[in-house]
Amino acid sequence: MPLSREKLRIQRCFAKALPSYDQQARAQAQINRRLCQMLAQNGRLQFERVLEIGCGSGGLTRLLAQQLSAQSHKVRSWQLNDLNPLALQQAQAWLTTETVQLLAGDAEYLTLDQPVDLLASASTVQWFSQPQRFIRLAEQALKPQGLLLFSTFLPDNLIEIKQLTQIGLNYPDKARWLAWLQPHFELLALDCERIVCHFTQPSAVLRHLKATGVTATNQQAWTKGKLADFYQRYQQRFGVCDDENHSKVRLTYAPLLILAKRK
Repeated sequence: MPLSREKLRIQRCFAKALPSYDQQARAQAQINRRLCQMLAQNGRLQFERVLEIGCGSGGLTRLLAQQLSAQSHKVRSWQLNDLNPLALQQAQAWLTTETVQLLAGDAEYLTLDQPVDLLASASTVQWFSQPQRFIRLAEQALKPQGLLLFSTFLPDNLIEIKQLTQIGLNYPDKARWLAWLQPHFELLALDCERIVCHFTQPSAVLRHLKATGVTATNQQAWTKGKLADFYQRYQQRFGVCDDENHSKVRLTYAPLLILAKRK
């Protein structure tokens, strides 16, 4: 199915950010580690078929591959999905599984030939035009007792940007995600601890967002005057001092991490 205009714009933003993503995506990397910790704490690390939605540069792919390859039971089939074909190739480099299938395209309309044991996704579902489709996809893709491991973001994600610009995604809250899960999934673990990043100045915040593709949400034109006003207000409202009394500004990520089992 051809990508919509909105998904094409998202694809372009993340394609531009691909070379800088791994270096800049500190919060997303922390989320990937938390997801793998949740999976390990559940005690189940043996899967025959794995599907990852929105693999991007392969940050979660690499960690999962390392974690699962440490088990005596080898993953037989790994499927990677992303809007960006170049990202799929980059993520595939972390896999040694004999059978790897690359699924370029919009995951909201993804169909699979065979069910999987583990469906994983990190920092992707918020880009779905209808996020509940992700739960429907998981319910259809997973075998009974299969595991769903994913992260998205809550309504106060990047709250500093939203307060100053009134621009941002519409994130479902935790209660809505749990309501969508409840009919077909058993909740095993949940984490919604915030991640606060600090930058030397407001301009560094915008560079960070561009380098991680997050500016896919931003359709406004920045004039020189608007930019100067944004910097000034950001510094005034969200300026902090670090432990060494150096001036910084904050940016807050509000992730929601979930591990659930298909009923």
